[in-house]
Amino acid sequence: MHRPLTLAAHRAAAAAWPPLFSRLFTVALSTLLLACGGGTDEARTQSASTAPLHAQPLAADVAPAATALVWVGPASGAPAGAKVYSHLQGVPWGSLAAGTLVQVAPGTYAGPVTITSVGTASAPIEIQAANPSAAPLVTSAFDFQGAAHVRLKGFVVDGSPWGAVVLRRGSHHVTVQGNTLRRSYMGVDVSDGAGEALNIDANLIEDNRTHGISVGQLTSPTAIASRIGGNTIRRNGHHGIELRSSRWVIEHNIVSEHGSGIGGATGIHLYSASPSEDSGDDNIIRYNFSYANRDRILHWDGNGIQADLWCDRNIIAYNVVWANDGAGIALLDSASNEVYGNTVYDNGQDLGRAASNTGEITLSKAPSTVANRTSNNKVYNNVLSVRRSNVAALSVDTAAATGSNTLGPNLYAPHPYAHPVLRKGTQLAKTLTEVNTLSGVKGNVLEPVLWKNPANPLGHGLALSQAPSKVGKRPSAPDMLGVAPTAGLSYFGAYYTPR
Repeated sequence: MHRPLTLAAHRAAAAAWPPLFSRLFTVALSTLLLACGGGTDEARTQSASTAPLHAQPLAADVAPAATALVWVGPASGAPAGAKVYSHLQGVPWGSLAAGTLVQVAPGTYAGPVTITSVGTASAPIEIQAANPSAAPLVTSAFDFQGAAHVRLKGFVVDGSPWGAVVLRRGSHHVTVQGNTLRRSYMGVDVSDGAGEALNIDANLIEDNRTHGISVGQLTSPTAIASRIGGNTIRRNGHHGIELRSSRWVIEHNIVSEHGSGIGGATGIHLYSASPSEDSGDDNIIRYNFSYANRDRILHWDGNGIQADLWCDRNIIAYNVVWANDGAGIALLDSASNEVYGNTVYDNGQDLGRAASNTGEITLSKAPSTVANRTSNNKVYNNVLSVRRSNVAALSVDTAAATGSNTLGPNLYAPHPYAHPVLRKGTQLAKTLTEVNTLSGVKGNVLEPVLWKNPANPLGHGLALSQAPSKVGKRPSAPDMLGVAPTAGLSYFGAYYTPR
């Protein structure tokens, strides 16, 4: 369950912002706005991306030849015809022409750097390292305010007292790509009225004090998807990705080892502060690895992926989630979500909490809410493999058991301690017959699973090497490796298995 930073921590951080920053934005953030088209959730999942490794970039990412050249660094290295500035803060960001290419020489540069540049879809403004093998080092934030059609590529931001990159005040069609963002207050801070079509792509985001990526509540209308994709996000103090927004796509990220500094952490965390807030809804979380996330401070989270409080109609599909302190995937007071095609293995690792309080996938009600909202969720086609004694593969707590959730069909590996694999309220199921009866769904499988190489999950070692005896529910979206659903496949887990 989400626990925000203390008020004292917020005030202390806010006081440190210079005048060009309005304030420190809440640390409960991070969302991707996905355009809501017609059709089913599965069809929207497939149409948004069928690429096996990375979704296609947003149109704003494709840059034509620049019409103007700016050089930042020693004048001796400047290309012919370039306008030369010795430091980033001296560039007239607000008056750059559309299509300008800003090249930055190797070296160390002070910040914060306020980017107010506005390009166009056909002539975006590119801000990039002049030498990709010698990234410029920036010691404070890149702060995008009212920027549009801009790409930031190839920098290292280290030690910023704020977000290493801040996207706010209507900034839209901005791509943050191929940067290293580390040891700052947070990695990427999307907040304060940020706009649509944001693309946080292929960055290394590590060792920040709070979140790796944080998307705050965005209330402005959005028509074009925003995306967090292809990033390696690791060892941040709180959540890896904090998504307090709606209609985003989070895909193809490697998210690991969060929660070292702040309790209640989760790898990928969806959150809404109230039933009326438009946050945590209609997001797509797919094709991610999330592992080794911790909560040994408060002992209630440490999940791989969580839809936490009033987070509805999300798709959580084709993720590989393992070795987390809490659940692999958790739904808490959230409704009408689809959790399918995930491979969930060896979670519930925090021995400081009762095994009965977690599971590979969990559905539960928060003690703080009056009525149970955990209803109309669909949990199917998942591979669930438990390693810890008394942890159930699929666990629905007593309050959530009153909701009309669809539990199956799923593939359960036999419990290594012969304990129940399905817990629904006070009822337990160990055998396949009991699972089918308790879930109310036929087509479940309870049999040994054979992994290709369980010691190498990042190398897709948690794909099955032997097809299950049943097929599962046929989906319409491709699997983790981009394999389309066709005849002759079994559909359990993040990887389809030839039969």
